[in-house]
Amino acid sequence: MKNLLIIAFSFIVLQISGQTITSGEYIAVIGKASESYIPDMVTFNLSINAKDKKQLEAVKKMNDQSEKTINTISRLGYDTKEIKLSNYELGEDFDYSGDKLKNNGFKASVSFELEIKYTEESFNELIDSISSKKIPDLTFTYTSSFSNDFQRKIKNELIRKASDDAESVAKVLAKSRNVELGDIFSIEFTDNNFSLYGQGILPPPPPPMDVVADRMEAPRISKRISMMGIFNRQEVRIIYRIKK
Repeated sequence: MKNLLIIAFSFIVLQISGQTITSGEYIAVIGKASESYIPDMVTFNLSINAKDKKQLEAVKKMNDQSEKTINTISRLGYDTKEIKLSNYELGEDFDYSGDKLKNNGFKASVSFELEIKYTEESFNELIDSISSKKIPDLTFTYTSSFSNDFQRKIKNELIRKASDDAESVAKVLAKSRNVELGDIFSIEFTDNNFSLYGQGILPPPPPPMDVVADRMEAPRISKRISMMGIFNRQEVRIIYRIKK
């Protein structure tokens, strides 16, 4: 028990390639890795808001434009079962902008959602096809995200890189202290920032994996557009034994 207490309180803070700590028994280091990754999924949100003095005409406009939109997507090879209805509304179209409430007739609204695997070709093809149809009451936005499988792949890759970084720092530190690096005593990782025995490490926090990369509106954007990469960050803390 006495020896354990000596080990627990014998760490000395050193500044070599980041925050590190050594003692006569251990070397503790933090390895870091960050990389930019392009999201592999894109979700399109399409909305149609049709208006008319007559209720049935507003509904007819909405149905016609919805069918035209879905047919456009279907012709590109997408399964229409993947198009999800996210909202449907039918009601009076009130104008609140003036001094008095004005009833302009009726409004029929419907919203769809379609998630696709991102490639530059498929992304631009879908945007161009929808935009070129010039459907009167259609607007759309898109959001990009990482699939669960890709998130796991990114995390594993960054953990490996952060572990390699930690090992290189530990070797430099061991050499500077004229000791030989031993085996690993403990290892852990986090998506946030470690505090190594009271020594704060406070770089800018990483964005969450599901952060939105871009958001644009129809009807027209550049014909060729590439998705923006998102930086992801990982840290590992490894404590090595020192060979005697």
